[in-house]
Amino acid sequence: MSEFPEDYELVAFFEAEPEVLDPGVPWFYNTLTFLTARDGIEVHCAICPSYGQLTLRLRLGGQDLLNVDLRCVVGMRVENRADREILLASVQRQDDFVLQLKPHVQVGWSTGI
Repeated sequence: MSEFPEDYELVAFFEAEPEVLDPGVPWFYNTLTFLTARDGIEVHCAICPSYGQLTLRLRLGGQDLLNVDLRCVVGMRVENRADREILLASVQRQDDFVLQLKPHVQVGWSTGI
């Protein structure tokens, strides 16, 4: 990835420390699994920056709402926009996957031209 958030930005976004696959290895070369909940929706997000991978699963009441497996992520950043905070994952085709947790859970896909 050409762009990746600082550790503290990810912790602030998810409001949780990640589970790391390899303790002691820098986050960029690790697999980070964040677990959090918003409005009863369980958010399970695994990020492997060095391989350009992001996996997201949203569950409500024990039922899957959404499963996303992105494989060609070239950049990722956390942005604060007015009253919301988003994680923006850019993929090779100039498309953006957007995850918002505050003030409510929202997922989006933006296709570039």
